[in-house]
Amino acid sequence: MLREVSRILAQLKGERFMGGLIAKAVWRRGGEMKEAEGLTVLRDRKETVIACGRIGDTSLTLTMLLGRFDPKDLEKEIEAARSEAAKEPRGPEGRPWHTFTPAEVAEFVSAVNDVNTIHQGERPVVPGLLILEQLLQTPGYENATNMALKFVRPAFSGEELMIAEEAGGKFTVRGEAALVEGIVK
Repeated sequence: MLREVSRILAQLKGERFMGGLIAKAVWRRGGEMKEAEGLTVLRDRKETVIACGRIGDTSLTLTMLLGRFDPKDLEKEIEAARSEAAKEPRGPEGRPWHTFTPAEVAEFVSAVNDVNTIHQGERPVVPGLLILEQLLQTPGYENATNMALKFVRPAFSGEELMIAEEAGGKFTVRGEAALVEGIVK
């Protein structure tokens, strides 16, 4: 169901969305739904769009930061993210979780019709929704009814990701550059 909802959100296309990143994703399954079926743009500002995709009892609301990433400067972006990560206190390392391959990224973006160029090339940015999909298939998370992710720094294909659980359903996914903070219910 996540891929179907992701396809709905991938309808947001055009030059304005190239280089855009997901800052936050909130996925819900079951319960009362406020949003209409299909695509709903909740807020549209110059550099930020909040949109919701909904099918049946599943909804996905994204906060997108537009035009933040220049695919031509991808290697510089990877190094900048690594440098930023090295300066931060790490917290618990967690356990090995997943390393996304360029083929996994290509298959996902093709399946959901995501044309953002940051998900192309030898070392593409891993789509936030692919991370969400993988989390929802991870033991301990597969029965979740709500999950919220904050994408602090992007993950790149080939980057080994670790997951660390905290109290209250909070968790962190980290890599050499990546940082995703989440909460699951």
